[in-house]
Amino acid sequence: MTQKPRQTGFTPLLIGPLSAFLSGVFLGEWNVLLEIVKGKSIFDFSDLAGISIWHGLLWLVIGLVAALVWVIWHKLRRRPERINFLAWFIVFSYFAAWVLGQGFINTYIFAGILNRSAIIINIIFFSLAIIGLILLSRLFKKKAPSFNLFWKSYFAIHLAVLLAGLVMFLNPVDVRKHMLMNEQPVSQQVPEQSFKNVILVIWDAARADHLSCYGYPLKTSPFLDGLASRGIIFEQAVAASSHTVESIASLLSSTLPTSHQMNDITSYLPSDLIIIPQVFKATGYNTAAFSFNPYFSPAYGYNKGLDRFFAPGDFSIKAYKTIFGHILDRSTRLPAVSQLISPVYLLSQKLATLSFGATELVSTDPETMTIRMINWIKNHAQKPFFLLAHLEGGHTPYLSPTSFLKKFWPEENLSETESWPTTFPQSLGLFLPFREGPAVAETDRQKMIALYDAKILYHDYWLGQLVKFLRAENRLKDTLLIVTADHGEEFFDHYGWGHGHSLHQELIQVPLIMFGEGFLPAGFKVKKPVSLLDLFPTLFSLSGLHEILTLPYPLEGEDLSRALRQEREPDKKEPICSELTQGSQRARSLIDFPWKIIHSVFGSEEATELYNLEDDPQEKSDVSTTYPEEKERLLVSLQKIISLAEEKVFRSQRRWLSPAEKEKLRSLGYID
Repeated sequence: MTQKPRQTGFTPLLIGPLSAFLSGVFLGEWNVLLEIVKGKSIFDFSDLAGISIWHGLLWLVIGLVAALVWVIWHKLRRRPERINFLAWFIVFSYFAAWVLGQGFINTYIFAGILNRSAIIINIIFFSLAIIGLILLSRLFKKKAPSFNLFWKSYFAIHLAVLLAGLVMFLNPVDVRKHMLMNEQPVSQQVPEQSFKNVILVIWDAARADHLSCYGYPLKTSPFLDGLASRGIIFEQAVAASSHTVESIASLLSSTLPTSHQMNDITSYLPSDLIIIPQVFKATGYNTAAFSFNPYFSPAYGYNKGLDRFFAPGDFSIKAYKTIFGHILDRSTRLPAVSQLISPVYLLSQKLATLSFGATELVSTDPETMTIRMINWIKNHAQKPFFLLAHLEGGHTPYLSPTSFLKKFWPEENLSETESWPTTFPQSLGLFLPFREGPAVAETDRQKMIALYDAKILYHDYWLGQLVKFLRAENRLKDTLLIVTADHGEEFFDHYGWGHGHSLHQELIQVPLIMFGEGFLPAGFKVKKPVSLLDLFPTLFSLSGLHEILTLPYPLEGEDLSRALRQEREPDKKEPICSELTQGSQRARSLIDFPWKIIHSVFGSEEATELYNLEDDPQEKSDVSTTYPEEKERLLVSLQKIISLAEEKVFRSQRRWLSPAEKEKLRSLGYID
C-alpha cells in the first residue's frame, strides 16, 4: 500500500519563528563580535546578550511572516508542507549573513553614500547572494540537511557564547573602567578666581549666520544677542567637523579627528583621551551633562569625569548603531522600502525602549532639558559646578511651538504646517562635491528655513529662562556661560542638505559666545578666525586649573585667555583645520585667512577647491586654477598638520581588569 505524504499542518508557524529567532540571535552575536574585533567600538561583551535577543525577536517576526506565507501558499496549491528545521535555520542564517555583509559594506565603506562604484559593488554582492540562495534551495530540494557533528558543534558554541553574554547582561562587568590620573581629586584647593561655575551649552546644527547677533536680518536669538553684547563674541569660530561624532570629540578634547579617531557610528572614546569634564571633576567640581544626541552619550564613552549624565538609554542607542539597526534607520530614505518594513522598524523601537529600559530623558525639547538643568543646579550649587548641555538646536526635525513659527511665516498659512517638510529632503547619501542633493521648490526651501529659524528662537527663549534663573538666584555673577554649536546646517547653499557631507562655511562656521559678568570683557568682538579646539586650553587657563593640574600631553588648540583678558585680538599661530570622514569618503579643509582650501576624496575621485573668504565669504567662486601657488601652499600646510596629528593617534583600549586592578579601583572609589 502506498503511503500518503505526511501532512505537517501548521508546524511551519512554530518552526519558522523559532528558526528565525535563533538565526537573529546569532546575527546579533556576529554583529557585536565583529565590532569588538574591529576595535574602538561602543559595543562590549556585556552588550552581547541584549543585542542578540533584540535581533532575535525582530527576526522572529520575519520568520512568522515567512511561515504564514509558506502555509497559505501551500494550502492554496494543495501541496504537502514539507519542512525541515535545520533547512529553515540555514536559510534565515544565510539572509542574516547577507544583511550583515552588505550592511557592513554600505555602513563602514560607503557610509550610505551611493556613487557609481558603490552601486556596482552592491549589484555584484546582491547578484552573488541571489545565486547562492538559488543553489542552496536546489541543494535542499535534493537532500534536507541533518544534525551532524558540525551543526551540533555550531549550535553548542553559539549557545555558550549567548549564555556568557546573558550572564554579563544581567550582572554586567565594567570592562571599561580604568585609572585616569586626572580624575583622582587633587589635594590642592581650586585657585581663587572671579567665577566658580561653568555652563557650556552646545546647540546642535546651529549655523552662525542664522543668528541675529551674527548679522542675520531676522530676530532668531534675542537672548543670545544680549549675552553677546555684554560678553565676548567670536565672529569666525570654526568647528573641527560638520558631523557630530567627530566634532564633539574634538571640541571636548582639543584634538583633531585624525588624532582622536572618533569617525564612525560605533567609535568609542579612547580611554586615554582627556576631555573637559575630567579636569573639573579632578579639582572637586560637581559635574553633569545633558544630551539629546546619541553620539554624545555614555554609550560612546562620554561619562568620563561626570557625576551624572542625562541622556537616552544606552541600549536603545547601541541597538540602532548595529548594522541591522542602521539599515532599519536608513531605510526611511527610501519611501517604498520604508513602507514595507515600517512594522519591523516600529517593533524594533518598542523593543529597544520598553524591553531593555526606558530612556533617562522622557523628552529632549529645550523646555524639558532646561527645567531638568535648573533642578540639577538647585540641588548641586553647594560647591562649584560644571554643567554641559548638548541641545537639539537646529537639528532635524525642525519642530517648535506655533507661537515661535508665527514669527517667521505668515499666520494665515499656518494651516499648511502638516504638509511642511520638517526635515531636509532624503536621498541615498551625499558627499560633496561628488554627489548633489535633490532639489526642491524654492517655497519648500523657504518653509524649511522658517521652521529652522523658529526652532533656533525656541532654544534661545529657554536659554533666556536659564539666564533669568541664574540671575534670580544670584548665581550669574560667578558663572561663566559659553554657548556654541558642534556644526552648522545647509539648505542647498552648495547643493546639499543637512550636515555631515562637506566642509563649506555654512557647516563649520558656528557661534561661540562667552559671558562672564564682571570678569570677562563686555561687548568685545574677536574678528580673527578661531577653532573650537581652542576652547579647552582657553577654559583650562581662564578657570585657573592650569595652575594645579598638568595634562599628560599637549592640547592641539591654542590658549586664547591672555588675549581675551587684555581685550585684544589673539595671535593665532596655526591655520585652522577641519575634517570629515564618512566611511571611505574623506574631506579636509584649512583656513589661513583669507584663504581656505577644501580637499575631498571619494574613492578614486579627488577634488581641491580654493576660496578667498574675504572677497567670497559664501564660497561661490572656486579660484584654485587662478591661484595655483596658494592652492599648493595650503595643501602642504594641511598635510603637515595631518601628519603631526597622525603621530599622536589615540586608540580605544579595551581589556579585562585583573582582580588586583579591580581591588585597587574599588579602594579608590572608582567602582563599587
